[in-house]
Amino acid sequence: MKHKRDIQGKFSLKNEDYRQVRSLRLTDRTWRALGVASECRGWTRADLLENLVEYNQGNFPYFPLREEFSGDFDSRTSEKPIDRDNLAVLAEKVLRELKYGKESSHYQVAKKALKQLIALSSTL
Repeated sequence: MKHKRDIQGKFSLKNEDYRQVRSLRLTDRTWRALGVASECRGWTRADLLENLVEYNQGNFPYFPLREEFSGDFDSRTSEKPIDRDNLAVLAEKVLRELKYGKESSHYQVAKKALKQLIALSSTL
């Protein structure tokens, strides 16, 4: 989604709420994940984060840190091992059900996200 600019070349406001420029320190992996999720919706990363906070009304459940996971992590996951071939077949099925052509940017973003999901599943 392209932002419209005013006469002075500044981005125009989306609504009456003033947005101050902020800075976040994120890992490349988190930045890419935010990018894929926001692209799928046609939003910016900032819009995605604002909508996340608005949807949750500022209340987020507790998420344990990776370091806090005990050694029995596998007991919390499914009992069946993840099969990359099955995931690839399911991803193709999902892509076929999209209402976009294969050259559409939305189709390409979804395909990229599914490939990344399959790649990440092999690290579990």
